[in-house]
Amino acid sequence: DNMEQSLTVPTATSSRNIPVKLLEENRRILNDQLQARGRGKLSFTHIIAWAIIKAVQVYPHMNVGFGEVDGKPSRLEHENVNLGIAIDIEKKDGSRSLLVPNIKGANKMNFAQFFAEYNDRVKRARDGKLEIADFQGTTISLTNPGTIGTVASNPRLMAGQSAIIATG
Repeated sequence: DNMEQSLTVPTATSSRNIPVKLLEENRRILNDQLQARGRGKLSFTHIIAWAIIKAVQVYPHMNVGFGEVDGKPSRLEHENVNLGIAIDIEKKDGSRSLLVPNIKGANKMNFAQFFAEYNDRVKRARDGKLEIADFQGTTISLTNPGTIGTVASNPRLMAGQSAIIATG
């Protein structure tokens, strides 16, 4: 039903090529610090997700969605950034599934809180412990089709969502 309803959401797709050498170097420095303190490892998606949250603070219209209110097309101005993160899960039978739980109120977190919440969503997804509430109210999503070699795609925006940021 959600996929069918997504066809009614007006969308526009924009593509950019961005050099990531500096991102790669900063990630290495951050990971050296995190690992020295036994605090895990930072992925490119952690950094990009955090950049999206920070960008919304500068460009709040990034978090405005489309939906119907009283049967009329309407702007949905979201107070919080509920950042959906796409997680590729391998099922017991070897097939794959894409889950997109969200981190609610990500814009009100510091990076350490965000990092912990992000990792919690990934762990619970892999352990099969996500609940319906983990998927509800997503305002912006981050997806990474680049892990399967995709350079560009047109993800389906769900009603109420403002944007899907895809990295290739």
